[in-house]
This record gives sequence, C-alpha cells and structure tokens, in this order.
Amino acid sequence: MPTYKFIYRQVALAACLILIVPVVAACGGTPPATTPPVAQATAAQASAGNATAVAPATSAAEATSASSATEAPAAGNATAETSGASGTPVKLVLLTHWGTADYQKILQPIFDEYHKQNPNVTIEHQTVAFDDLLKRITTGRLGGVAPDIYHFYNLWLPEFAGSDLLSDPPPDVAEDIKAGYSPSTVEGVSYNGRAWGYATEVNTYQLIYNKKLLKDAGIDKAPETWDELRTAAQKTTKKGADGKITQAGFMLLKGWDSGVVHPFSALLWSNGGAYVSKDGTKAAFNDPAGVQTLELEHDLIKSGSVDLGLGMPDFVAGKIAMTIMANWWGADLRKGIPGGIENVGVAPIPHSAGGKSATLQYNWLWGVDKNSKNAAEAWKFLKWLNSPQGGGSTPMGKFLTSGLNAIPGRQSDQKAYAAELGDPFVKPFVDALQVAHTEPIIPGAQEIKTALQKQIEAAWFDQKAPKEALGAAAEEANRILAEKGKQ
Repeated sequence: MPTYKFIYRQVALAACLILIVPVVAACGGTPPATTPPVAQATAAQASAGNATAVAPATSAAEATSASSATEAPAAGNATAETSGASGTPVKLVLLTHWGTADYQKILQPIFDEYHKQNPNVTIEHQTVAFDDLLKRITTGRLGGVAPDIYHFYNLWLPEFAGSDLLSDPPPDVAEDIKAGYSPSTVEGVSYNGRAWGYATEVNTYQLIYNKKLLKDAGIDKAPETWDELRTAAQKTTKKGADGKITQAGFMLLKGWDSGVVHPFSALLWSNGGAYVSKDGTKAAFNDPAGVQTLELEHDLIKSGSVDLGLGMPDFVAGKIAMTIMANWWGADLRKGIPGGIENVGVAPIPHSAGGKSATLQYNWLWGVDKNSKNAAEAWKFLKWLNSPQGGGSTPMGKFLTSGLNAIPGRQSDQKAYAAELGDPFVKPFVDALQVAHTEPIIPGAQEIKTALQKQIEAAWFDQKAPKEALGAAAEEANRILAEKGKQ
C-alpha cells in the first residue's frame, strides 16, 4: 500500500477520534480510544500535543554545530557496529511519549553517556502526549520532518511495515534481537516473519485487587473462577441510602480501546476462546466463548457490582475492589492507594468452569525511519541502548524497571533485575508470561480493536445484546481484514 494512502487514512482516523473521544486522562479520566495502555502514566503528567526536545548537556556552541551540521548519509547494509564515519557530526532525533520530568531524570543521563562515548553524535529527544503519537509519526512522514527513531506500539506494525515507513534492521541487529529475547517477545515485534526493531517494555494483564476491601467482605483469597468473581464483586460492593454505588466490586473502563478490549481478551482466552482465526483472516471473538465472556461483563454490570462512571483514580482512592489491568499501573498504585502497595494483590485472570487462566501480552519497540539519512547510526545507537553493559543490565533495562515499572523484554535484563521483578506486585505479571497470548499483529489491528471496543460498550450500556454486539464487531473486522489482505 502506498505510504500516502496509509498516512491520509491514519490522519483522518486520528482526527475523528480526537473529535469524538474526550482527552481527559490528564484530568483524572480514562485514556483516549487509540491509546496503548502503558501510556496512561504519561498522560497523567504530560500536557497534550507538547513536543519537547531534550538534548544532551553540551554547550550552546556544540548544540548549534550539531543541529546545523550536514547529516551523514545512510550506510546501506553496514552493520550497527561499523556504521557512521568517525568524527562526522550526527544528530539523532528520537520521538517517544516519555515526556515527564521523572522519565527525563533517568533517560537524560543515558543519552549523555552515549554522547560521551560518541562525541560526534547528539541525541535530540522529542516527546508528545501519547494520544498524539500515532498522528505525529504519520503526519511527520508526510511533511518530511520525520525523526530518525520511533518508539511505538506493536499493534501499529502492519500499517508501518506495509507503508514502507520502517528501516530494515541490519543483519547484526536482527541476530541480536533473535538471540537476546524470548520467542514470544520476538513475535511481538515481528510482522510478515521479520523483526522490525528492539522490544522495550513487555506488559501483561492480571487481576488486581484491594486486599483490605476483600478482607472486609469476608473474602480470604482472590477469585479464581468466573463464579467466584461474580460472588466477590457482589460482596465487595457497597451502596448508599439512595441506591448509588459508593464502593464498586469491580471496575470496567469505558472510552479507551485497550482498557475495554485487553481485559475482554484476557477473559476470552481464559474461556478457551480466540480473538482471530489461526490464519489471522477472520474474527473469532464472536464465537460462543466470546459471547459468554461479554455476558460475564454484562452480568457484573447488571448485578450492580460495576459503576461505569468510575475509573482508575477511583481504584487508587480505594473505592473499587477489583479490576483487570497491566503491570505498568504499579507506579500510580505505589504513589496513591490507601495502605500502600502492600494493600494491592495480584492474581491470575479468573477462568470459566471449562477454561484455564490465560492473559494478554503486548509490546512496545524501537524502530528506525526508512528515510532517515542517519539510519545506520540510529541502529548503532539502538544496539548500544539495548546491549548489556557492565553488570549485565542494558541502559534500556534500567529505564524500564526504574522509570516505567515495566517488564524489560531482553532476557539478560530480566536476570539483572531479578530482585525488582521479584517484587510481590511485579512477579505475578512476569509469571503470567508463561500463559500469555501475544496481542494479534494483523492488518488493520488498530481499526479492528476500536470497532470491537465500541460494540462491547454498546452491550455494556444495553444498546445491543452481547451476541449482536460481537456479531457487528466481527462483521466490521472481517471487512477490514479482507480489504487489507488485498493491499
């Protein structure tokens, strides 16, 4: 598919989503609909649409020289180790959604260290709010101002790869990725049989619960089955004299595609269901297992255990007993929940009577723009950033564990940070990798996810029956898959 067609479609889609989905995460609401879940932490602190350039701590003269210098040409098929002319000034522009001061405290010394080891290379870190990231990547390419390096959600891979936006990793980088990461993590950064970049954070979903609220309701362990979940949700729900919920037994998040679809998918797989067919050409979430899963969520709402007006801040405030969420949320929970992180329990996803607990895994990754004049130097930097230094940790691993509360993708980082990953909150998410399904990386994945989100919410609000809602979502998904399959 030609680049311009993808870009115009994505710009149009992004514009529509911006108009119809309130950007309220920074004010205590839920993240917007196209948001990968890890971005919530950024949204709570970064102002929307603000691009911040952060350069290494060099003098003004050095910064001016680096910015105005002629950029080095791409090195073709050179390896990451041998790329770049020694001493030739190079400015690498990175685009991420990591714009908060807390993130910069960890990232900037890493960039400074690379500059120290490679004085000819200046790192300019540009950031945007997470809900602007996809739009910035696609419109930047259209306007000819694309950065050299992107950090992006793996669900966007089919469109990026299909529109020829990404640079092929050099052979030594491709081999490093294959050797340094687990098969499931490599799968999470791959499309059409090719790994497109370095995996960064790995996120899984589990049942998160407030220990005190369950204990106060006479529940001594987390629910393991769907029936136990229904019972626990009812027991932990409290209502005022006016009948309104003052303490919800369970939280379902509306208005955010990942907040809706990821927990649904985890429960679907824990019911023996599938998201798409094995060949990835047809939706499967509308099969009986999927209908049963949406009926479970609908039952929790109709029983009065869920208030769809409540959100993540309410859980942090101690007003919700249980929810299904990813490990990155730990940073917020550590800061705010009554009783501290010790009051937070993490357990496997409850399963149906005939199912086994399973969950969803998704990744983010670094990639290089195909039109970058500094592609070879960019891959050299990314290989350094994701390679073990003294003591076995990579610079990226340090940021992921200390800044994002995320599980690092590289296996050597998982060993180097075994103590941190053995934390009572984090360890269950690491253990969940053994039963995790990678979020399907299929053509039109983001559009399909958004369509499914809307139909699930239609069932939540009694606008459609669960079977009808999932049937409508599957019809739209199959249309998208058929259309993309021809491109």
